[in-house]
Amino acid sequence: MSDIVIKRPKDMETLVKELSNANDQTYLLGGGTDLMIKLQKHRIYSGTIIDLTGIEELNYIQREKGMMKIGAVATFTEISNYPMIKRYANCLAEAARKVGSTQIRNIATIGGNIGNAAPCADTVTALMALDAKIKVINGMGEIMIKPIDEVVIGSEQNALKKDEAIIEILFPIVDKNWKSAFAKLGSRSAVTISKLNMAIVLEVNESNIIQEVKAAIGALGPKAFRSKVVEEALLGKKVSQALLIALQEALIKQVDLSISGRGSHPYKKDAVGGIADEIFHSLLSHDDAGGEEACSRN
Repeated sequence: MSDIVIKRPKDMETLVKELSNANDQTYLLGGGTDLMIKLQKHRIYSGTIIDLTGIEELNYIQREKGMMKIGAVATFTEISNYPMIKRYANCLAEAARKVGSTQIRNIATIGGNIGNAAPCADTVTALMALDAKIKVINGMGEIMIKPIDEVVIGSEQNALKKDEAIIEILFPIVDKNWKSAFAKLGSRSAVTISKLNMAIVLEVNESNIIQEVKAAIGALGPKAFRSKVVEEALLGKKVSQALLIALQEALIKQVDLSISGRGSHPYKKDAVGGIADEIFHSLLSHDDAGGEEACSRN
């Protein structure tokens, strides 16, 4: 018999009140696609669920003072379809578009994906490459902003206290000289959990030379991480066919460093060529053009 109590705050004031009463048997629900599985897996039949999805204040995507800001309960469908995300953070739009099925993307939220902290979480990898920060509120109404790398700390582990909830994701808007891409490897072409994923963000000058690189890899350890191996290999390179070879070689080196000796090592080492190819062609084909559409969506 289940003794789960569900709280459904409708505004931030009520959320803070519910958080002030949180304990070790309190669980936050952003969309539920991960939480329901986790409750069943660990046979959790009692406690309190705080459902954030009814808080309209947390459902937005907007541009503000040089930042893109996404409310914690924005769904993957909303993120993947939003023109300004496609323009300024294509890697995040692609990561959101490739999460699960259409039904899952219509329900699952970005805040929930971060809080669940799965090593293969596609949007976490993209947000790592975008230098994203996470806005958190606690049961006293205090708001903190933390780098995503400090919030996601391990496999299904986050650094949030029981009275803390993710309320916003924010990252800097880049100009037209920046390009980004995302790719994943799974056991099927659709509705698949990543066996490996990668997001890359590049600043390219007028001579097509890479001035700055931010590369993140997921499902190659307990959490997504920035790959210095890839970043150093691509920095200063020209965006040409030779870049694809450099990316493939760097990814192979990173796989060797990260999981040498593990059962998945041979498979992932062979498969990174496909990831590199998809990333490379996405960078070449992505069109950064786009209008200055409305700055918010509710």
